[in-house]
Amino acid sequence: MRTPEEIEQRLAEIEAEREEIAGQDFNAEMRQATINGGDLEAIEARQADAERREKRLTIEAEALADILPDARREAAQPQIDAIRQQEHERQEKTRKAAEKARKAAAALTAAMEEFTGTCNAEDLRVQMGQLAREIDANLEPVRDMSHRDLASALEGVRAQLGPWIAVATPRGGMRHGDPATTDLGTAP
Repeated sequence: MRTPEEIEQRLAEIEAEREEIAGQDFNAEMRQATINGGDLEAIEARQADAERREKRLTIEAEALADILPDARREAAQPQIDAIRQQEHERQEKTRKAAEKARKAAAALTAAMEEFTGTCNAEDLRVQMGQLAREIDANLEPVRDMSHRDLASALEGVRAQLGPWIAVATPRGGMRHGDPATTDLGTAP
């Protein structure tokens, strides 16, 4: 099979030949030959030859245009294979990272459930309040169990959750370079 460059070059040559043929005015030549007594049959033969050439060029151009996409794909196949290899490697890395992130999410969920269970001090406040009434004393209240560093860290996680979920969620692919949705007309 011809290379895409060879096909495109031949298509350009065909276009130039067709323009040359279209630029010939056989009717004007025939009028001039009639006035000057020229050879009309020779002009008609040249015209018939030009029409045959035009038809052959048109068919050749159509055939070349039909095979050009396959030639381009064949020429790009090594690049396609390299991208597919990178895709396979990245899928494996992504699978491992997703498993690690899933385990981290499960660990965070378990840790936050534990934290939530331990930081609820309402029962201690009730007990301290009852004891203060029983002994008629002004006792220091049970302190707040909140944790500023944890709250800050969780706020950072919350800020990232939206983008993380968007990347992890299957969708159309346009944003992430799916070839089926990529406008090849704008590709470099």
